[in-house]
Amino acid sequence: VRYMRVDASGNEGKVTESYVLDAYNYTEAETRMMHIMDEMGGAGGYEVMQITKSNFQEVFRHEDADLWFKAKVSFVSMDEESGKEKSANQYFLLSATDVRDCYDKIVEFMKGSISHFVIPSISYTKILEVYPYSEDERNRQELIAQGYTPIPSAQAASSAHEDEDEDEEVVGIDQETGEILD
Repeated sequence: VRYMRVDASGNEGKVTESYVLDAYNYTEAETRMMHIMDEMGGAGGYEVMQITKSNFQEVFRHEDADLWFKAKVSFVSMDEESGKEKSANQYFLLSATDVRDCYDKIVEFMKGSISHFVIPSISYTKILEVYPYSEDERNRQELIAQGYTPIPSAQAASSAHEDEDEDEEVVGIDQETGEILD
């Protein structure tokens, strides 16, 4: 996302920041990012510059860290037919304080694994924040996909009922709770 930002000395300049978020497609990703920027006070002074699929198998947020690292973990196994070692790579995104902390967190996570693994690389990313789907947001998106229309509040729903014929039913979703309003 690119937007204008005023720095500590009062100078205004364009900055580009990277974010990670869950989405089913590019349109939804852009819509969610625009909604997030609006909530952060962007109010239209921003532009979604690029949307890229990521190959993260898992994302681990740790409350004690705010830097994001991409870790490549190779699971090593023996191919019984050829007798050769083969590896399957997976990528994890972790918040950590530094590379060593990231490494330690991966090893801790993998402790219960029966697979042999190697960590060939850990790299710092410029990702500023990760926005996963909350369960409420996922349910809300599913209802919207089914044709339900979000409305701002229960009060708006009752006023919408007054405007409609008695034969028609208006159903919406409460923006704060995700509840279906009828």
